[in-house]
Order: sequence, then structure tokens, then C-alpha cells
Amino acid sequence: MAQQVFLEDLRAEFSCPVCLDLLTDPVTLDCGHHCCASCLQQRWQDLLDILPCPVCQHHCAHRELQKNSQLSALADMVKQLPSSGSKRKQQQEQPLCEQHQQVLSLFCEQDLQLVCVQCRVSCEQQGHPVTPTEEAAAQHRKKLKSHLQMLKKQLEYAHKGLNMQNNERFRFREEVRVQRNQLRRQFKNYKSLLRNRQCDYDNWLLEEMKTVSQKMTESRDPLSAFGSSVKTLLRDLTDMSVQRDLQLLLRARRLQHLLSSCEELGVPEGFCHTFQDQLPRAPLHYLDFHIASKFKVDLTLDPETAQHSLIIREDRKHFLFDSKIMVSTPAPSPKAFTFHPAVLSSEGFEAGRHFWVVEITGTGVCYLGVCKESFPRQVLMPHSPSNGCWKKQLSIGPYRKSRKGKVTIGVFLDYELGEIRFYNISERLSIGPITDSFTEKLFPYFAVLRTSSSVVMTIQ
Repeated sequence: MAQQVFLEDLRAEFSCPVCLDLLTDPVTLDCGHHCCASCLQQRWQDLLDILPCPVCQHHCAHRELQKNSQLSALADMVKQLPSSGSKRKQQQEQPLCEQHQQVLSLFCEQDLQLVCVQCRVSCEQQGHPVTPTEEAAAQHRKKLKSHLQMLKKQLEYAHKGLNMQNNERFRFREEVRVQRNQLRRQFKNYKSLLRNRQCDYDNWLLEEMKTVSQKMTESRDPLSAFGSSVKTLLRDLTDMSVQRDLQLLLRARRLQHLLSSCEELGVPEGFCHTFQDQLPRAPLHYLDFHIASKFKVDLTLDPETAQHSLIIREDRKHFLFDSKIMVSTPAPSPKAFTFHPAVLSSEGFEAGRHFWVVEITGTGVCYLGVCKESFPRQVLMPHSPSNGCWKKQLSIGPYRKSRKGKVTIGVFLDYELGEIRFYNISERLSIGPITDSFTEKLFPYFAVLRTSSSVVMTIQ
């Protein structure tokens, strides 16, 4: 009898703590415990950086462990010893039902607790589903693994989010540096009046950088908190995933709470700033004429858009309006203005900066500006911004206090900024700008008030 006890103790020493059979291809963990290589590989399946020992839960540093050859040889020798025919797995103590003192071999899915065979009758009478412990453990382990995968992805997302936030911060700083350099180069071309504004614009950029940097810093806190929550859940669920079936089911309520926490996790969004070209532009009257001329375009009038009372010259650079001249009215072009003495240029713009100069002589009131391509030209309606026409009124001759009958006007269009500036080149004055948002192709617009006496416009 003593020999039989000794043999059973010997078998217990050389048994795997996972499968409870004699060790096969044993490996030794960092903590000193041993188990079958295949059992350990199955327990560590789907785990990333947390690799716990099945016995003491000590975290191992490496997934690949070296086979213990000496222990394997001893285990093979123990296999040759006579056996009593009963495995340690059958001898291990199992928890008993406190009420009926029977083995807890079943699991109630409704109450999430282990029950014995006699308790099963009560559960079934209440309509509660009851399954064997092995089957119930397999189902709950399957749920656990699915949530582990989700948590790993969310942790990976958190790490990527933090990295992207750091990269975005560095990218923004570099873009601010580039913008500041462009701003300095631009101001070198301006006259002394612009130098006083350089400091203001530079401070504007620094303040913008400070504001955005602060938002980026604030956005790191939710991501960091999210990552910490995910790590905690991942650690708790990983610890439960390596527990034995009965231990896992005994903590089923805790498991259910952790799984619910996983599903309720809200993934925060990082702050991303798209730096747009928002630098303030210098007013046109601050620009020297040779700077504005860098954006000068060559325009020609489009006769098909001209109202019948306008006389277009052959070079398509001049037009005449004279209230005393009777002009024949042929069938108008579908593109022509019907009611207003107006004409467009042949050239249109959908982006960029453009500058053109118009010389106006005569007596009357005229208009300069831009008009969108879809403006209805054969309908009697105001030529206003709400209808797609942006213009500035100019008085020539007796209509002006100076009584002069000639003026040269520069028109500066900045499409992206949504701004049209008018510059009185003759008197070196700025005329009030027009600002709006442009979405269509724009054409330079030239018009005369119908009550004017005689007006000639020349595109220079």
C-alpha cells in the first residue's frame, strides 16, 4: 500500500497542471513550473504580451520556451511504472453542492452559477437552461476570446491614435514654420507701411499655433484614459481566460460585468487640425503697383455677352455707350444681357489671384466687378451678390466732384479669399472691398447705367 501511494505521488509530481496527465514534451517556465508544450501553447493562444503561468499566473517574458530534456526523460520513465488505472484528474477534489452534497457538474445559464444534478430539477422547473460544465465553460471561453480580440484591437487603436496625434503635432509645427517663412518673404516686397503689420500677423500665427497645440494636448487625455481602461480590462480578462473551467464559472458574474464594460467602451476621437491658407492679405492700396502687376491678366471682351446698346471695337478691348447713338437691335445671343448695358470678358476664373486695369472716360455712371457664369442675363433682375453679380459703382465726369472725365481703375480678385478690391490708380486710393464666398466660375463684368450720357471703357 505504501508503494502504491509513493507511485501516485511520483505520478503527481510529473503531471501537467493543465491536462493533469503525465508530462509530454515538457517545458519549464520562468517561475519554475512545468507543463506540456502543447497545453501551454493552447492556453497562450490569442494572447499578445501578457503570458501567464497556468499555476501561479506569473507573467512570462517569452512565448518560445526551450524543451526540458531531462524532465522529459524522467516523465517517460514514470510512464513505464505500473498504474492503478485511475488518473489524478478523477481523484482531484471537485466542489460540492452545499445543499445536496453532490458534485457541481452542471451550470445554470440564467443564474450564472454551478448546480448539482438535484438542483437541475429546480432550474428546469423555472425554465432556466442547464448545461454540463465542460460545454458551459467552452461557450463562455468563446465569448471571452471574442472580447479579448476586440480589446486588443481597441488597444492597438489607442496606441495608433497617440502616435498619430504626436505626428500631427509635429506636422502642424512644421507647417506653421513654413507659413511664417512665406509670410516674411511676402512682406519683404511691401513698403514701409506694411512693416508695422508684420508683427501683428506673426503674432496671429503664434496664437493660432498656441490654440491648436493646446487642443491637441487636451485631446491626448481622453486617448490616454481610454488606453488605460482597455489595458485594465485586457489584463482582467486575460487572467480569467487562463483559469480552469470551474474557477472561470465560479467567477461568471465578474466575467459578465467585465464583458459588459468592454461593450460600453466609447472610443474617443483625436483632434486633427487642417491648416488652411488663412493668412490675412494686405489691402491693395498698400501694394506697390509693380507687385499688383504680377497678377495682371490679359482680358478681351466677349461680344456674345454684350447688350445691344454697347458698341464693341474690333480689338475687343474697347466698348462705347452713347445715349445719342441709335443702335440696331438684331436678334440677341443666348449669352447676351438683354435689359442692362453690360458685357463680360471672354476669360473666366475658378481659382487664384487676378488683376486687371480699366480706363474709363466720358460722363455717366458705370460698374466694374465680376459675375458668375450662371447669372440669368435675359431676365430683369438686380445685378446683386444674391443673384451672382459683385460690382462697384463709379461716377465719371459731371457726376464726380472733380469734374474730370477720365479715371483708371484696377480690379484685384482673390478667389480663395472671397475678396474683390478696387484701386483708383489715378489717385492712388483704395475703394472699399467686396467680400463673399465664391463657388462658380467668375467673369470680369463691365456695365453702364442706362441714364449715362457717353462712356468709353478700355481694358489696358
